[in-house]
Amino acid sequence: MLNVYPIAATAENWVHDAVHAKVKLALEAMNNGTAAPDWADDMHADLAYREALRTRYDAFLVAAGGLSTQQRTKVLRALEDQNNIPAVFDGIAACPRIAATPVRIRKPTAALFTAAFDALKSLKVRDRLYEKIFKDLPGKCCPFCGIEPFEAPGLAREDLDHYLPRSLYPFAGANLRNLAPMGGKCNRAYKQALDVICDDTGQRRRCFDPYGENLATVSLMASRPFENDETGPFSLPVWQVDLLGDTDSVATWDQVFQIRHRYEKKIQAHFRDWMEHFANWCALQVGLITTQQEVISALEGYLRVVLQRTHDDGAHLKRAMFEMLRQKCAESDISDRLTSWLSALVSTQKQLAAAGNP
Repeated sequence: MLNVYPIAATAENWVHDAVHAKVKLALEAMNNGTAAPDWADDMHADLAYREALRTRYDAFLVAAGGLSTQQRTKVLRALEDQNNIPAVFDGIAACPRIAATPVRIRKPTAALFTAAFDALKSLKVRDRLYEKIFKDLPGKCCPFCGIEPFEAPGLAREDLDHYLPRSLYPFAGANLRNLAPMGGKCNRAYKQALDVICDDTGQRRRCFDPYGENLATVSLMASRPFENDETGPFSLPVWQVDLLGDTDSVATWDQVFQIRHRYEKKIQAHFRDWMEHFANWCALQVGLITTQQEVISALEGYLRVVLQRTHDDGAHLKRAMFEMLRQKCAESDISDRLTSWLSALVSTQKQLAAAGNP
């Protein structure tokens, strides 16, 4: 992830807390041979008389009542482990899927916690979560990709992803620590219902915590200009997208969201536009650049003045590309060739501007 969300945004987690506590009490009561509490008993006033929650809780009780003590203990363990966040993101802490619980309890569990998730919308908890996140989010875009812009609060809602998929971990279905605003493409085209804590073989893996502290960065330093088979003034480099950060978490992020592939395609698609923008800026603000030092200074000025450290619409990729070009101009064995190429781009742009064709 390129950015994370403030943990303070999850403070209003009372819907999850209330449902979690009620289910835990009910299972423990049954195991102790006593009656499970009614839904409305000591329930938050905003939830006590919600019919969808009450009826699904009652259905859960019926299903749980048909289980043995040992089976209910297994359900209790799943309830606790699936909400042991952020520990479950470390790739080690136990986190059984719903498939590890008895068959008869699975649908009632999914129905109850889906109703709890739905309540987040009608109670405006979901909107307040997003408002707090959007306020401090750098670049106002999806931190899982840095490409998809986020709408301001009050406009069409962004997807609210179940980071641990609710089809696999329904007990965390209304837990704000497990709910992350996400761009529509990241959510629906790439992540979908993929399991971030288990790979395709079922092996546990580490992943980023959307409300944690660890981040990743992007480097294009190992890319190789002029080595693509294409010809012409905008021949593409051979791109190497390196994702830097915790190795295991980065691997999961890349696999789930196809980050390297998407970044390479993004850079390829915008390379010409980005280079023309630099050449136009340089022609207007700097003038002709002919020597190696003039080219390096122009690139440094462009990075400093124009390319801020944000992630909106792939700005981090544009910056990484120009950092690579600056480094190659200064230190690589192709510095002379790069200097000539960039000098020619700026010269051409200055001629076009003088002819009235910027």
